Amino acid sequence: MPKRKIDITDQKYGRLTVLQEVAPNKYARRYLCKCECGNEAVVYMNALRKGNTQSCGCLQKERVSNGNFIDLTGKKFGKLTTKSRQGSNRGRKVNWLCLCDCGKEILVASDRLLNGITKSCGCLREEKGKAVQEYNEKNLRVDEVFTPLLKSKIRSDNSTGVKGVTTVKRKNSIKYQARIYIKNEAIYLGTFDTIEEATKARKKGEEIYHKPYLD
Repeated sequence: MPKRKIDITDQKYGRLTVLQEVAPNKYARRYLCKCECGNEAVVYMNALRKGNTQSCGCLQKERVSNGNFIDLTGKKFGKLTTKSRQGSNRGRKVNWLCLCDCGKEILVASDRLLNGITKSCGCLREEKGKAVQEYNEKNLRVDEVFTPLLKSKIRSDNSTGVKGVTTVKRKNSIKYQARIYIKNEAIYLGTFDTIEEATKARKKGEEIYHKPYLD
């Protein structure tokens, strides 16, 4: 009697479910399989039956990841305390559920914790921002004027090379207009025929409007 042909369709091997037989590679029989992760793979029948292939490849990736796995449970990173592992991200970095000192929970990749990139749920950045703002209010603001703005460099789009002086095109000529800003208000200093005159007006404006806040 001829030997009965073995059919493994619909059987499961590891994470693989056999869908159908496909064209053999020379004399070796092969099957199309569906992995639990959703991927499909063509696998030799002998590799399935002997247990040599149990997934589309995702199982091996997980084993490699687990081999490099560092248990961070209960560790403290800045304001964050790790609670539990929560799978991996697209870059196969382990995600950790962390509890912030402020009470919020956040998912953070292990490399961001270990490299000190993420130290809070975001509240630490807010606290630092508030601290900078409080410092500015106390040390850099005089009568509602933020003094560093008075010392700011000339804007990159300034075409005259003089802070507060711009060109004004008239029908047959170019004029130079001088302005100065204080307390979010623009003060017009005049329009002049030459840049030298406009520069002089601007310097005079700085003496009147800026200098009292810088002394």
